[in-house]
Amino acid sequence: MKSSILLFNPRPDPYYKPVDLPLSLICVSRFLDKEGYPIKIIAENLYPDPYQEIRESAKDSLVLGISAMTGLQIQGGLKASQIAKETNKDIKIIWGGWHPSVHPYQVLESPFIDIVIKGQGARALHDVVKRIEAGEKYKDIPGVIWKENGEVFTNPDRSLESIDDWPPLPYHLVDIEKCVMVTEFGTRTINYVSSYGCPYRCSFCSEVTVNNRSWVGLNPEAVLDDLEKLQNKYNVNGVNLYDSLFFVNVKRAKAILKGIIDRGLTLRLGNLDGRAKQLAEADDELWELLRESRTYSILCGAESGDQESLDAIDKDMDVEDNYKFAEKCRDYGVKVIFSTLVGIPMLNHTHQELTQKTNNQIDATIEMLDKFLSYDSRNRGQMFIYMPYPGTPLYDTAVELGFQEPKKLEGWAHMKLYDKQTPWVTPKQAQLVSMISSYIFMFLDSDTIIWAKGRIESPIKKLFFVWAYNIFAKIAKFRWKYKLFGFPLDYQLFLFAKRNNKSI
Repeated sequence: MKSSILLFNPRPDPYYKPVDLPLSLICVSRFLDKEGYPIKIIAENLYPDPYQEIRESAKDSLVLGISAMTGLQIQGGLKASQIAKETNKDIKIIWGGWHPSVHPYQVLESPFIDIVIKGQGARALHDVVKRIEAGEKYKDIPGVIWKENGEVFTNPDRSLESIDDWPPLPYHLVDIEKCVMVTEFGTRTINYVSSYGCPYRCSFCSEVTVNNRSWVGLNPEAVLDDLEKLQNKYNVNGVNLYDSLFFVNVKRAKAILKGIIDRGLTLRLGNLDGRAKQLAEADDELWELLRESRTYSILCGAESGDQESLDAIDKDMDVEDNYKFAEKCRDYGVKVIFSTLVGIPMLNHTHQELTQKTNNQIDATIEMLDKFLSYDSRNRGQMFIYMPYPGTPLYDTAVELGFQEPKKLEGWAHMKLYDKQTPWVTPKQAQLVSMISSYIFMFLDSDTIIWAKGRIESPIKKLFFVWAYNIFAKIAKFRWKYKLFGFPLDYQLFLFAKRNNKSI
């Protein structure tokens, strides 16, 4: 009998309950599932008490695999790792995902973690499990870093490999009914990934470090087969794309969109990640296919309305490219989620100068987003505060300017994209960014009411939510129209409601 494999996806958000598919764990299970290993995937939307489930399941499991991003998932991952080790001293704890990939050695300092898989993890996890079963070392498995008797061993990085011959995503490993969610583009939406990596050089992004600016994409026919299966077998009508950059290969993107039309698929794609410059310059054929395939939305790293900031992060584009892209989306009826960044470190400046530059970045980005949001009431703005990630090109700059890196893994659990992490960003700026992004932009987006209301089961709670939503929406729109962000009592009330949320 094959050894049991236990996988855990910690909660990423302290306020909103998980409702979506633990996609990273589905992805890394491909090869093990194909060989018939019993795999148990645990997440908060799959089990009422995930930690008790880990306690019970770890007794008979060979490994516990944990996928973690920087932030709250580290806290949950450490708790799960400790529980598993206390339950079964022989179980091997394997961490993968974005944070372990950028900071593997600090992760391995935890007494509860044995192995880190850096980068693409499906084949590496399969090979590690095989070695554990055989009692052999992991010496020649690319991307694997591990400790043994207090000594750390490092293998060469793993290059992204073609995924065309990989087994399909094993959605059967979870209860799909607990993982479909209501979104603005589908009442039964599920997460999906069709490619990995990104070839661009944005200096704040972990892709540069983890995947070395490489990219691989599943061939169009295989993607279409997956989409058709999701629609026909699981009655999915919305697909949330998790590709780091969907449009790297425009010919491939066109083939997928055309295939959706030719096969008569009625599901809608949403949140396709794309670069403003590339899409602004794309031909009309691509845009017509986006419209004809009923593609709902594109996620775009617009990053800033300030050209100096775009240059500082090596975005290789102009602010004007954002405007051209936004106009294209308006003309073809595609919603856009514009992601932006402020508080960017720049050498040869004092903290006081960087604080002023952060103010300039906020003002320029507000001006840009004000224009974009006027194009379509569905458009959504996002504004984050720069957070230094180890290994990224900007990281050393941030450290030189005074960023204090957490000395232990636990310290990264409290890092959030809305919080002040660097000495040149003031608490006032951090509060403003959080208020604009998580509160005002939420209520400016006319789609919010659709998905939020759709996730509330109780008719009474739904009625109360709609009433409260309309009040907050009026205040948020008033604030945005006149750019009045002071005395945020309504925002504090919103945060109170968010912290006590049990329904969404």
